[in-house]
Amino acid sequence: MPDAMTTLLSLSAADALGAATEFKTPEAIHARYGVIDSYQPGSVFGFAPGEATDDSQMVVATLLGYARQDGHAGVRQALREWLNAGPPDVGALTGNALRSPAPGLDGGSRAWAASGHHSAGNGGLMRIAAIWIAGVRDEALARESAVVTALTHTDPRCVYSSVFFTAFLDALARGLPYAQAAAAGLDVMERLDARGVLIEAGVLGIELRDTAAVFTAQERAARAQVRARVRAGLDGHVTSQSGFVLDTLEAAVAYGHADSWLAGIQPAVMQGDDSDTVACVTGAVLGARGLDVPAHLIPPLTLGHTWPGWQREWSCNEHFPAVVAGAQQA
Repeated sequence: MPDAMTTLLSLSAADALGAATEFKTPEAIHARYGVIDSYQPGSVFGFAPGEATDDSQMVVATLLGYARQDGHAGVRQALREWLNAGPPDVGALTGNALRSPAPGLDGGSRAWAASGHHSAGNGGLMRIAAIWIAGVRDEALARESAVVTALTHTDPRCVYSSVFFTAFLDALARGLPYAQAAAAGLDVMERLDARGVLIEAGVLGIELRDTAAVFTAQERAARAQVRARVRAGLDGHVTSQSGFVLDTLEAAVAYGHADSWLAGIQPAVMQGDDSDTVACVTGAVLGARGLDVPAHLIPPLTLGHTWPGWQREWSCNEHFPAVVAGAQQA
């Protein structure tokens, strides 16, 4: 059975491969790099070859948050410390949510409301594998995935994408065939009352009753959209590599069924646009399946940022075990 370290290394290596091609066109990528099978220069955010981006950084920050043994408040504080250290890249909704002066857990709900209840980026999905890596399982896995996503991304499309995704990872790691694992993930998503979970956790508080009403009005359609995109991904369809959460989810499901690790990650890297995030999420799928990262990608792998609990110069291969162990013992 694949372990948490396998998945964490897989998503981080995939993220680092995609860093060089983010926001580039496929034509420009082919012209400059040919076919990518190793870390490359050229990141628009200045990440060096082998440096993973904000996607992997937030996975690790979430794990460091769990190690605080302070529940969701500890996770939120760890993410805020990461943000306050000035990472090279951070999504707009993520930044707005974590900078919220409100003392509770509703920064994501407030940021979503400020967007007119329209913003549904992939900033929650990119880090949600951390919940499974931390050892959360069964019903708690679905509930945690909803709450931790909504700390920054409260749109029901984001929440239900993450609930599906962690259940999908768990089913893959337990050895279910790919399509059966996806069906199991969709079943978990269908059964979760995400609105109730978020209200109970304080993510949708009394002051945000209008936002809770919008969530309720949109969640049935959100579930249907997640189902449709997962099924399209199973058929190999990829709509786009944009930062829209459903585009990223669909692409990861499509690419994650590849026969080898590199065959799954290369399409995400070579298509550009939000390539680091699509590759990162795909990497979590491939890691949960137990596919090995090519050996030459492991030694140079680092995280391109320093914040409390992580130093930029640390090797992922050397320092990830302590991060995982701390989160799983919490």
